[in-house]
Amino acid sequence: MVTERERLVKLARTWQGAGHVAHSAATVALVASPPSLPSPAEQERRRGTLYYDLGQATMSIMLAAAGLGIGSGHSSVGDQDLAREVLGFPDDKFCAYMISLGYPADRPQSLIRRPDRRPFDEVVHREHW
Repeated sequence: MVTERERLVKLARTWQGAGHVAHSAATVALVASPPSLPSPAEQERRRGTLYYDLGQATMSIMLAAAGLGIGSGHSSVGDQDLAREVLGFPDDKFCAYMISLGYPADRPQSLIRRPDRRPFDEVVHREHW
């Protein structure tokens, strides 16, 4: 977890959509080991599984934060060299995602009581399309 403003500003430069990281109270960086297997096909399958699991972890952190009244935003990481420089993780790891955290400035975080969404039956199909 990163809370130092200078580091947060630098981390925001690792991806074009990560500007929110610079303004966060804290940011969690998810760092992992890439799959290293003999078969390229197996590496690709494991990579997909790894990103799926990291995505699940990202969403779990964001849901937990919302339950505490904390706002969050997620970002990918494109510039691994800069992320490595800022965070100091080893060369055999990579930073997949970042989750910025903080209290909303304009209003308290709250549940949407009456979301303006299409009816459930319009977007969910049963048995077939």
